[in-house]
Amino acid sequence: MNTPARKALGAIFFFYAVGLISWIPRYPEVKHNLAVSNGEFGTLLSLGAIGSLISLLVVGHLVHRYGSRKALTVSATILFSSIACVVHVTNPWLFLTFIILIGAGSSAFHIAVNGQGFYEQEKVGDNLIPRLHGFWSAGALTTAILSGFLTGKVSLAVHIDILCAVVYIFILYFLKVINGSSLPGVVDKETRSFFGNFFSTFVIDWNLTLGITCATMVEFSIADWGAIFSKEELHMSAGVATIPYILCALAMIAGRLSVHRITKYIGIGELVKLCVLIGAAGFVCLMSLGKFLSHNHPQLGFTIFLIGVFIGGLGSSFLAPTILDAANKRSKFPGSVVIAQIGVINTVLVLVSKTIIAWTAQLTSISLALIIPSLGLMAVAFSAKAIKEANA
Repeated sequence: MNTPARKALGAIFFFYAVGLISWIPRYPEVKHNLAVSNGEFGTLLSLGAIGSLISLLVVGHLVHRYGSRKALTVSATILFSSIACVVHVTNPWLFLTFIILIGAGSSAFHIAVNGQGFYEQEKVGDNLIPRLHGFWSAGALTTAILSGFLTGKVSLAVHIDILCAVVYIFILYFLKVINGSSLPGVVDKETRSFFGNFFSTFVIDWNLTLGITCATMVEFSIADWGAIFSKEELHMSAGVATIPYILCALAMIAGRLSVHRITKYIGIGELVKLCVLIGAAGFVCLMSLGKFLSHNHPQLGFTIFLIGVFIGGLGSSFLAPTILDAANKRSKFPGSVVIAQIGVINTVLVLVSKTIIAWTAQLTSISLALIIPSLGLMAVAFSAKAIKEANA
């Protein structure tokens, strides 16, 4: 991150996460404003995938056609204005409209900012993408802690309105910084034909797409179930039960910001195999041991579980951006299009994975359900050869 453009891009990743995640810890207040049940609220949130899928199908080609800066400016405007508005509404149908806009804006921004990341990486030949995702993780953790601190002290509307305005201004400023080195649009006969037939160019690298889904399972499982598992099966208090997510986020940040140093000494294919095996085995073994010990020694059991969370988070930290980078190198299409096409399938696969984990927890136990993401992490080893070949 040794040039102004790269530093600005890292800042954009950071502030993107700060704005996007800001209102999630305050979901209970949003739900109260709507006066809906848990099931209705969950359904409304899940329908944001409609906007995401539309963006994933279209925006990659728009970025290729018009360039990253225009796409980032438009998507940031849609995203942060919608987040600022959604915390004010009390009508479920209006809430659904903004949720779909948030899904569309977030996916569009994700495609454009990663497309810019690939463009910047290709200019210098450096392993930049994992570090940029590390800045995103740092932003997500920062805003989660801030939101938790402000809950009960600052009203939901004031918190989100001010934060979204600040984030939007910062992003526009950093977009101005990278203007001279932003991904340009491509306007020629081939591009127009490609844009006009984007459904016919939909090609999926299944090896790496499945690898990305498996690589993210530990992260989203700890986010979804870490606090509940700590509270219900390890007998921790509600406040203490939030520690696993924070620790996992710290592990993700550490792994993503340091992987480029490690690959100087060990090949990326070998590193992937080593990390998925250690990460998966460490997480599932220490989680199981922590659950066993928690019956008589809850503090000890919880501590051991936290160690497992950190190992699992560290082992999976760099995988998703590394696999995404490999998919881009293996594809003949522009980076923004690759991101979008993988995103379509990954969105569906993550939804299916979350459903399977949730029902396993419902029908058996959370500890058994958390074995599933460990198996998923281990399965990433099958993508190691493709990653190695892409980086050869």
